[in-house]
Amino acid sequence: MRTHRYKVQKGGFGLFLGIAAEVIRPASPPPGGTPVSDRVWLDASEVRNAYYGSRLTLTESEIASLRAGLGKVSGAIELVDGSPCILIAVRALEIVEADYAEVALAPAIAGWAESEWSLAPRRCDAVRDSATGRYTLNWDE
Repeated sequence: MRTHRYKVQKGGFGLFLGIAAEVIRPASPPPGGTPVSDRVWLDASEVRNAYYGSRLTLTESEIASLRAGLGKVSGAIELVDGSPCILIAVRALEIVEADYAEVALAPAIAGWAESEWSLAPRRCDAVRDSATGRYTLNWDE
């Protein structure tokens, strides 16, 4: 199991999220996973708080953010991993409440996958609108 830490520190804000996940290569599509692409699946059903060990229940929106991040790299994963099914099981999150925003899940899981499969890193710039507090991710596509 590998851990990736996503960090952004800019003038008016900071984001931090650590994500620990593992790859499982089942012979057929996993019944409990969520499809991301033809062969890449996501499982976020057993996630723990990395600091306290307590179970975390992710919202549908948080799972959608994870899927979006994996979606950015799933094509590259499928090119380098010939397994019929690739299940990425998120096992733990390092969350510091002051620096956590759901938006960080997407670049964190994408960065995790880039490390796991030695993929070329994609640049993802996080921008925060100071008036609304909303974040936008700008991917280098």
